[in-house]
Amino acid sequence: MLNFQVESKEYRPELNGLRALAVLLVLLYHLDFYWIQGGFLGVDVFLVISGYFISRNILFDLQHNEFFIKEFYTKRLRRLFPALITTVFLVLIAGYFMLTPFSYERLGLSSLYSAISGSNFFFWSEAGYFDEEVYYKPLLHMWSLSIEEQFYLIWPFLLVFIFKKIKKSIGIVVLIGIVASVLTAEFFYTLDPSAVFFLLPFRMFEFWLGTLCIGLENIKLFNQTRFREVFFSLGLFLIITSSFLFDGQNRMPGLLSLIPCFGTILIIIGGKSKLTSWALKNKSMEYIGKASYSIYLIHWPLIVYFKYQNLNELLLFEKAYIALVSILLGFIMWKSIENTFRNPRQKYKRWDPVWFGVPILILLVGGISLFVKVKDGLPSRFHGNLYMTREEILEIRKSYWQDSNSEDKILNGEHGKGHIIMLGNSHAIDLIYALRLNGFKGKITSLQTGGKCYNFGSAEKVEDVDFCSEKKQLNFSNKNWNKVDAIYMHDDWPKWEEYSFRKIIKEVRELSKAPIYVFGPKIIFKKPIPDIVHQSNSAIPKIINSNAMSYSEIELKKEINSLLRNEFKVNSYYKENNIQYIDLLSVQGGANFNQFEVVSKEGLEFLYFDAGHLTKRGAKELGVKLKEKHPELFKVKG
Repeated sequence: MLNFQVESKEYRPELNGLRALAVLLVLLYHLDFYWIQGGFLGVDVFLVISGYFISRNILFDLQHNEFFIKEFYTKRLRRLFPALITTVFLVLIAGYFMLTPFSYERLGLSSLYSAISGSNFFFWSEAGYFDEEVYYKPLLHMWSLSIEEQFYLIWPFLLVFIFKKIKKSIGIVVLIGIVASVLTAEFFYTLDPSAVFFLLPFRMFEFWLGTLCIGLENIKLFNQTRFREVFFSLGLFLIITSSFLFDGQNRMPGLLSLIPCFGTILIIIGGKSKLTSWALKNKSMEYIGKASYSIYLIHWPLIVYFKYQNLNELLLFEKAYIALVSILLGFIMWKSIENTFRNPRQKYKRWDPVWFGVPILILLVGGISLFVKVKDGLPSRFHGNLYMTREEILEIRKSYWQDSNSEDKILNGEHGKGHIIMLGNSHAIDLIYALRLNGFKGKITSLQTGGKCYNFGSAEKVEDVDFCSEKKQLNFSNKNWNKVDAIYMHDDWPKWEEYSFRKIIKEVRELSKAPIYVFGPKIIFKKPIPDIVHQSNSAIPKIINSNAMSYSEIELKKEINSLLRNEFKVNSYYKENNIQYIDLLSVQGGANFNQFEVVSKEGLEFLYFDAGHLTKRGAKELGVKLKEKHPELFKVKG
């Protein structure tokens, strides 16, 4: 049975070095160093370390009758909240000058949740197909801190209870908790991977593995120098190797997470080794470790706001610059804020002022955050109509799924006016609106291929093969293939692959003898149009549209469009089988691809609500151009 007796609360410089390693892994990962795709595991290392220190300190105080719950939370408040609230406040100020109302409103909401230690719930609730990309969430990294703070609310009380009631069974309880948490994470991963990633119950095992270290440290065999050297070296190897071999597609947290977590355990146990621990005990790593909390707080908002202004892939010197600035600002905040509040000059016998100061700061920042949310992201910062509120964007998004999947709304046409199948992903819905808002009166059967599949059924990633195959089978089993008068096919064309495209076209032709129209790509952008409009700082459509093109994927779409045009030109199969290509890119942007618009010339209305999907006004204007060039598409014979 493991012995959880704690001899001291000694300072361990090598564990500050381990914190430094963890925050550097996260920093490199967030800066898109692709050779370290598992750098996010630095968070898992942090959680194990936190579990170790918190449990060690509580047990030491309990064993010496010196544990007071008020004193524990006073230290936690001083340790965590001043720097956290400062970060949230600064991010809100920067967001005022940089973000669109929609993005700023969401920042206000995430700021509120961050201030009250609930950001993991907020970001879990936001997960979904149309969710903003991570580079528009300056406080996304707060999820892990919220998990840590929630752990601090639960574990001290539970540990005190275990110590007083079943002291000799601490190890058994911790082991049972670890096994239960890991198995629960594994089971629920297939049901809701976002919940497993963001919520505390599925990560409790990482904290408890840190607690387990206390018992393992007391095993005499492990205290031998030779074992410590081996443990430390092996632990470092497991953490670093995991960071190179794993990526965001792995099933984590769960059984695989145990590898870097065990590496952390081995370093904690073997950290006092004489020969190998220099790797983490050196002064550089020790000081980065001391400032690791502030570095973690600051680095992600810096990356987000830098990328917000410059969407091109970061150059090496830019990555190095952001990394150095993150570390420098982290040191400044550690010195000026963390240390100031963590080590007060005066000791208070009764109530520490932090018990009043921190709630006031939370209320202040929370109030500002709520104000931003209630005021729709402060659209008064913009010219005239050049903003979209959260409600407006969500209403448009909702119509994409509700209207396009409802037989009595946009899909249900008039009897005798023809019947088409629209095969494609969410971008095909743009085409549905373009048709319907410009006089197409026939019935539409919408068959969704899914955003993870290109060429109408091919998986972009290995892990999506089954998903795309199932969607394809479901679409091909639809009863309407032999009843329709035409088949329209359109998606966003992230890439084009000759073999899979020809294969899907032939499979569709075998299902129906109706004419097939393949619609090429339309223009798509690298960031949401409302954000681009904000950056333009202009109310002149020509300037806005010109600026937007610098953020477009025009070269990629022109290349794919050219490949498709050539495919239909040189391959006689298409003409022989009544299959036509519709050059949607030239319809939208003119023959020279220089007439693209993101806001209307009249009324300054948005034509896109995100980076690639059209508003109804945008779909209507696309339909006008399409009808002018291809009127036959709007009058299918029934």
